[in-house]
Amino acid sequence: MSFPSKFKPQAQAYELDAFMAPAHWFFCRRIEIPSDLDKGEEEGFALLELEALSPFPLDHLHYGYRLDKAGRFAFVFAAYKRRFEKVDQAAWKRGDAVLPDFLLALHAAARSEEGLVLVTEKSFAAFSFDDSSELPASFYAEARQLDAEEGEEVPSLKSQLNRFESIAKSRLGISRLRIWYANTEAKWIGQTAWFGAVDSSESPVARADFSRSQLWKADLRDPEQIELAQKEERQNAILWKGLGALAALVALILLGEVYWGASSAYLSYRNSKIAERTPLVEEIQGLQSTSNTLRGFLESDLQPFEMIEALLPMQQHPDIIYRKFETEGPDVLVIDARANNQTQVTEFKKRLDRFDKISSVELSKQVNKPTGSTFTATIRFKFGAFYQLAGGTQ
Repeated sequence: MSFPSKFKPQAQAYELDAFMAPAHWFFCRRIEIPSDLDKGEEEGFALLELEALSPFPLDHLHYGYRLDKAGRFAFVFAAYKRRFEKVDQAAWKRGDAVLPDFLLALHAAARSEEGLVLVTEKSFAAFSFDDSSELPASFYAEARQLDAEEGEEVPSLKSQLNRFESIAKSRLGISRLRIWYANTEAKWIGQTAWFGAVDSSESPVARADFSRSQLWKADLRDPEQIELAQKEERQNAILWKGLGALAALVALILLGEVYWGASSAYLSYRNSKIAERTPLVEEIQGLQSTSNTLRGFLESDLQPFEMIEALLPMQQHPDIIYRKFETEGPDVLVIDARANNQTQVTEFKKRLDRFDKISSVELSKQVNKPTGSTFTATIRFKFGAFYQLAGGTQ
């Protein structure tokens, strides 16, 4: 059955779920396959019949077919290659399959005593069925009007559909038609592709599956491209099987090392916890050292204890931690200290500079680490700032 020239259904590359550029389908027909053919010869007969019915040789066509379960009928379809954009044909190489957008209607799930209108993204396709096969007995289609001429508006989908439905009933000789809206999001599950359709309320009305072998027969790409895609698919299958065997071998090896792995993981966990607590341990050790130093000053009669006692308010613990004290003469005190960051060191020096008993402050040996900053402060007190300094020895 030939189509009107304005019919432009689409081919679909299901890897990207995107419609390719429009093409004129000039031939679609259900043909009967002779019963005396040997099994496996159906494909050759379908293609010979297609070439005999077509005004062009198969080399000039994008074509495919769908067999019914009994192998008695085939639905063949073809399109002229020059009607397709070369850009779109180049994109087909990346697809898992390039299929006509009406493929869902060629599934047994679409068969009914009523006819069927399949609304796709850019076309309307009508089908009628009989008792001979689950494949459609007759077919009529038109393109949807998506663009309007200057000064005109695009008719609504409902008005276009009503018009097409009236024409399709007359062309196909049927009185009732179901309306399906094709869902273009095909889903792969293993080697099976699933297609669906909804009604006007977007409620699911069909969910059909096509095996990989069925999709190869309906694929519109050139035979060379299909053969190459099949070869790549076989190579990928072999590769995955090899990877599976390798994974099983690795699993056996790992099974023998579970105990060692668990022990290593526990040891690594302990080491990480020790590393996390190292800054805290260092801080505790520093506090302990400072405490011991202060206790030694307290238990002795050294004059610098008055200096340290005067500097304790400047510390603002825990911002600054005094770790070690030394003296350089009667009026100089050297402090080894630690801060959380460089900003606290700078603020500490400013506090010392403002202290009226100090004549100068010099910072040295500054080291900045993620865990904190360490530094040495050399503090020179004013002569006579403390009673012990002004009065000499006790």
